[in-house]
Amino acid sequence: MNLIEKIKGLNLPFGEYVVIGGGILEVLNIRPAVDIDVAVLSQLYKQLKETGEWKESEKHGKYCLEKETFEIATGVSCGDYKPAVEEIIASAMLVDGIPFMNLEELCKFKKALGREKDFKDIELINNYLKNL
Repeated sequence: MNLIEKIKGLNLPFGEYVVIGGGILEVLNIRPAVDIDVAVLSQLYKQLKETGEWKESEKHGKYCLEKETFEIATGVSCGDYKPAVEEIIASAMLVDGIPFMNLEELCKFKKALGREKDFKDIELINNYLKNL
């Protein structure tokens, strides 16, 4: 099952979520994704939590829901990068009906995260964009 099929299998309501992080990199054949990170509206987070199908955990001082290779959170903030989830959803790029964080926002997010792997991803994204 490919990444798009896995995400579609969650049956999340369109307009209430966006795939963030490396998901778009896999879909665009830039590099494989290790896990699938999804940002959702607060109401959807609460609904998913109440199903009992997701395990809630705390990472880096923020709560998220986990199941299989998915991690769901209500925010995309890091350091000075604090966009509203609604903005990230509205500016998402659609691939086969699935909303992904657009590459410009992903670069901003990864720059704010500031890890070595994030800077490598930014370089991969820039190379991808140059070759379009």
